[in-house]
Amino acid sequence: MSDKKQATVQAADAATVKQWYDRNEILLVDVRETSEFDVEHIPGALLLPLSAFDPEIFPTLPGKKVVLHCAIGKRSEAAGKMLLKEGHREVIHLTGGLVAWKTAGYATEVQILPPEPAGKKAQEPPKPVFLCPHPGQVLNDEYLSPLGISQSDLADRIGITQATIAALVAGEENVGVEYSLRLARYFSTAADFWVHLQLDHDLERARHRIGEKIRAEILPRTASA
Repeated sequence: MSDKKQATVQAADAATVKQWYDRNEILLVDVRETSEFDVEHIPGALLLPLSAFDPEIFPTLPGKKVVLHCAIGKRSEAAGKMLLKEGHREVIHLTGGLVAWKTAGYATEVQILPPEPAGKKAQEPPKPVFLCPHPGQVLNDEYLSPLGISQSDLADRIGITQATIAALVAGEENVGVEYSLRLARYFSTAADFWVHLQLDHDLERARHRIGEKIRAEILPRTASA
């Protein structure tokens, strides 16, 4: 019993996971949703969405480490904690998730769209693919829907109006520290889990919107020294 309390989800960075990956030493498990996986994923990764994650039937391969990953590392750590509670050992997750993997320059597979029919008018360029969902989407897809909890029921239980919950799920309301604490208390997550989802979501969109402009305007201090 004491071992279970002391067990923690091990973290491995992208470089370490890539070394294991290249040596065929790991089973890489993607816990994002199917729609995210279909857009882009690491070649050979096994898809086991967190919304349908069942630690009782989690696969194991003799002689191979199992490494969990998601978009940024939040959901994979949550899945790892579920495995620890079920009695699994040496649970590892990729810190930074797919974002860290891509930032390191490692390969992914992307969805290949069929070519446009000849003579068809060119369409607008595709919108950027975002890997960090709004916390409201995570709330709905990985908690409310799988657990059969209605928005009104959640609102009553955590002391937030139903209109606010609806706005959160729709991505129209941001999660601040108070909402993060209320959601964390009810769903038994880390206190900063929800506010970090919001921060990662906002940072990703800011990088797409003004990242290039900022890089062009500002020279790093170390480069100008």
